[in-house]
Amino acid sequence: MTFRLQRVLPVLAIFLGMSLSLPAWGQSTGNWTLFGGALLSNPSGFVVGGGLGLNLTRHVDFEPTIAFGRKGGNGVFTLDGSFLYNFHLSSTRIVPYVLGGVGLAEIGGITHGSPIVGFGARFPLHDGFYVRPEVRIAGDGLSRFTIGISKSF
Repeated sequence: MTFRLQRVLPVLAIFLGMSLSLPAWGQSTGNWTLFGGALLSNPSGFVVGGGLGLNLTRHVDFEPTIAFGRKGGNGVFTLDGSFLYNFHLSSTRIVPYVLGGVGLAEIGGITHGSPIVGFGARFPLHDGFYVRPEVRIAGDGLSRFTIGISKSF
């Protein structure tokens, strides 16, 4: 366990450093998201995590996420960065989006890298909060369906 933690901590530190410095590159608005859901693979599993979305333009966001979970008796740790393209429809406040990016995952002590594609939507609740169902398709059995709660800042 200590060896795995020593490998994960530097990656986590880099991820957090990049996430905190990205607002200087983008506009001053963004959102945070907490999510949970199912890994869509055999064997199945679950994942919980969070992300920090940064609005680069009206339509484009950059969102690094980190997640932990279980799959077939093994621990799962994922770290990824995705660009989201938001479709702002004039007739509704619901915002559908598509996404693409890359990610790293550690499953049972083995690290994998994979491209990621997906889609989702943000459904407004109240006062900048959103419900956010999402599907991400990735290699190595790490495709997932999650439902998140987002808050704009």
